[in-house]
Amino acid sequence: MLLLSEFLFRSDFQVELDGPLFVAAGDRVAYQGDGVVVTRSGGERFEHPIRDSHWICR
Repeated sequence: MLLLSEFLFRSDFQVELDGPLFVAAGDRVAYQGDGVVVTRSGGERFEHPIRDSHWICR
């Protein structure tokens, strides 16, 4: 399992979650404008709100 509180959605776009979540091997994480959706290998979907998302200028 992986504890996730923020991640780079793309190399220039960072997402910060409202609270940390555990992601298991085989889970898929997708960013949707107002939250993050985790889809388990069995098809269960869980939505998590985000605190902030922003572009990173490099």
